[in-house]
Amino acid sequence: MADLLLRDTDADALAAMIAAAVADAVRPLLAESAEPRLVDRERMAALLSISVPKLDTMTAAGTIPSVSVGRRRLYQPAAVIDALSRD
Repeated sequence: MADLLLRDTDADALAAMIAAAVADAVRPLLAESAEPRLVDRERMAALLSISVPKLDTMTAAGTIPSVSVGRRRLYQPAAVIDALSRD
């Protein structure tokens, strides 16, 4: 196997190039697996592994944040998880 000579290579620049290449490769995978910004009651309950009535109780008590869009109650998963982790 040939030796790799990095004598004239700036280590910080090389590390930055590798980090950028990894980020570029991973970005599409993360985008595919990311939750939407707002989810409905059923999806939020499923994410928390609780029932929809329990989710409604927590929402009414102000334990978790939600927003109303027309007649729909929607949740931002990251904000809900943050609220629960503070308790």
